[in-house]
Amino acid sequence: MRDVIVMWRSTKMAVLAALCAALYAALLIPFKAIPLIPGFTEIRPGNVVPVVAGLLFGPPAAWGCAFGNLIADFFGTIGPGSFFGFIGNFLLAYVPYRLWRMLSPRHRATGVASQAVLYVIVAVVGSMTCAVVIGWGCEMLKLAPYAFLTAVITINNAAAAIILGPLVLPLLYARARRWGLLYEDLMPARDYREGPLAPLGAALVLVGSLGGSPVAIQMFLATKIEGWTPILPESFPLVWVGTVCALMIIVGSALFARAPSRDAEEPIGAATSLESTGDQAIVADDLRFRYALGDGQALDGVSFTQPRGQLRLLMGPTGAGKSTLCKCLNGVIPSLETGEFSGTVSLFGHDIAGRPVHTLAPLIGEVFQDFESQLLTSSVEAEVAFPLENIGVELSQMQVRVRQALDDVEMWQLRKREPTSLSGGEKQRVALAATLVADPQIVVLDEPTTDLDPQGKRELLVQCEKLREDGRTLILAEHETELALQADVLTVLKDGAVAYDGPPSELLTDPDRTEALGLRPHDIPALFQALGRPERPLTVDEAAPLLSDITFDEREWEDVSTPWMAAAYGEASGGLDTPVIWVQDAQYSYDDRTPAIKGVSFEVYEGEFVAILGENGSGKTTLAKHLNGLLCPTQGRVVVVGNDTHGQSTAELSSTVGYLFQDPDHQIFAETVYQEVAFGLLNLDVPFQDLSKRVDETLESMGLTEVKDADPFTLTKGQRQQVALASVLAMKPRVIVFDEPTTGLDGPQQKAMMERLRDLNDAGHTIIVITHCAWAAAEYPHRVIALANGEILADVPTRDLFSDKDLLARAGQRAPQITELSERVWGRTVLSIEEAVRCLRGGVSQ
Repeated sequence: MRDVIVMWRSTKMAVLAALCAALYAALLIPFKAIPLIPGFTEIRPGNVVPVVAGLLFGPPAAWGCAFGNLIADFFGTIGPGSFFGFIGNFLLAYVPYRLWRMLSPRHRATGVASQAVLYVIVAVVGSMTCAVVIGWGCEMLKLAPYAFLTAVITINNAAAAIILGPLVLPLLYARARRWGLLYEDLMPARDYREGPLAPLGAALVLVGSLGGSPVAIQMFLATKIEGWTPILPESFPLVWVGTVCALMIIVGSALFARAPSRDAEEPIGAATSLESTGDQAIVADDLRFRYALGDGQALDGVSFTQPRGQLRLLMGPTGAGKSTLCKCLNGVIPSLETGEFSGTVSLFGHDIAGRPVHTLAPLIGEVFQDFESQLLTSSVEAEVAFPLENIGVELSQMQVRVRQALDDVEMWQLRKREPTSLSGGEKQRVALAATLVADPQIVVLDEPTTDLDPQGKRELLVQCEKLREDGRTLILAEHETELALQADVLTVLKDGAVAYDGPPSELLTDPDRTEALGLRPHDIPALFQALGRPERPLTVDEAAPLLSDITFDEREWEDVSTPWMAAAYGEASGGLDTPVIWVQDAQYSYDDRTPAIKGVSFEVYEGEFVAILGENGSGKTTLAKHLNGLLCPTQGRVVVVGNDTHGQSTAELSSTVGYLFQDPDHQIFAETVYQEVAFGLLNLDVPFQDLSKRVDETLESMGLTEVKDADPFTLTKGQRQQVALASVLAMKPRVIVFDEPTTGLDGPQQKAMMERLRDLNDAGHTIIVITHCAWAAAEYPHRVIALANGEILADVPTRDLFSDKDLLARAGQRAPQITELSERVWGRTVLSIEEAVRCLRGGVSQ
């Protein structure tokens, strides 16, 4: 019974067992007042739970229902027989789950009509196994006659399961599948796979059930119905029948699954036995994977070889399979995330198939895309020390390595901080340090720059170069094409397959092909293509000499540059007289620490598009949360449409200021897209007719009508961003605050999201964004507020910031390549390719 033992290694399955116990006990306790056999059993409609939960959840349901029955017994029927009740209720859930796997291995129990016969069979057999064990046990203890108790329990169990199960199973299956709670989702296949003696086990269970329960029922009826002939002589000791049948059931159940061995797993301390020998660091061969809840292949025949010391950049549109591939390389798939997996991965000549993930730590370390899921402890220092504690590093050496790792990511000063209190970029640095401190030979970074400021990105590239010089092998999954130039090899995935694998320059010099693969074209080649030039340089140094013959149209430049300043300061518009948001000398501290923001003052006017920029930890998100009342200043004040936020609730402010979190999953919780978009309106008591109209209009405007009935968590990251934005737009706020609108999106999705925000701004919404994306910050906002150490460093028109190199550096920002190129060649601060094309004449067909 390997499955019922190893499940306790999973926190999720242990919690699921506890939930099953609580539910089962809650359904049993009220019926203790309606006994069938006083002191032994009662009417139990709740007995549908073990059968249905067993089919869906497997071992957690078996344990949960066993404990749940024991808990319920304390409310009226506790006694020596409760021990056998524990075993019987365990089998009531376990046997149906096991029989279903053997009788219908390719089809899950979903509750559809075509499965009705099979459902009745496993439910009845499960009911009989429970009854035989309890009846035998109580007979052995001289508590109740075997025939009587076994007959009553069999009928009681089967009736509840057969009558209620077809109604309950379809409802629970849909939700369990959506939430990834089926036993196939929670356990590796090796843990629930049938053992070699499973057919014998099934035969023993069936014979024991059919031999024990029907005989008991027949003998019981013979005592109650005149003329009924008993199948056995009245003097025959039924306890012998019960003993034989109960033992057959218990032994047979134990034979269903594989034996509870450790499969030769190496202890954590033995992980160092894997040596990084050979020149080939990674060999991936024909990797294929389909998630248990997925509709298609996440990976479809991916193969590549990576020598030691090489830096490979992994790119592709959202959903292409990048994160899935990264998890295959360190064994998380299929060991911890289940699904249909095939193919092989070898690290330095070691086939990792079957190896526990922790034993691979000396060879490979990974920072996940969802890096927050890797942060476990109560301080930054403890977080980085945690991997070393697990592999038995001595304390003195551990302290040195922790200090070095935190220094490398500039987080030593924050070593005592709790990780949950850090900014997104700071958390990402901690996760990186915790990975590098173990000194793995292969480092896999899944979108490591998503929450890093430009300075942090540069430091990461320097760190990667150091690792490569030390002989480390690196894989970076990224969306930013500018980083591709640092790589030795560029691999692009699309629809789970390799669409390109070769030198980065070969792909990036072809903007059309780059865009067709779901990537944002590199700025400089895209500019040359737009100008009709045949050259395809990749850097500013390469491009500048080639553009010396092109003249700059000053008249176009005046048209391009003036509206930005006019929109920001009202030189050409009279609509900026009254601020919609006014922040006056605001200060805020978390838990009496150094203020996250201090002395912050500014105004935002109706119709502006403002970006808040700054390094990680500069106070951007803290400031943004003040704008809709999620936080209130400890000093100073924030005024929204004339009202101090101290006097208003977040709910009251939500109709004026809509806030979108950096991670859309933090604010999505409804079961369908439609319900998610309608949620805010329901809280505002909007009449149903108006609510329905506003939701439908919002869904249509966001292009979400076709997925309105879908579970938001089945959508891509880009679609979830759209759902979060739609839920805010339905409230019709005057101001929209968006924290990192491009995070986790691929190139086309980033462009689409920023264009959507521009459209909303053109429609009259005031837009405030926090972003680390240089091209987005340059191209879209009218104005930028740059923060440093919690204070405003600059509050200027966008072009003014990007034209001041010193100010830009102090803000921890970097100009887009197109801006660097235009300033070097023409001395003008051009903010986008579109602006450059408008202002250039030479070299363009005239």
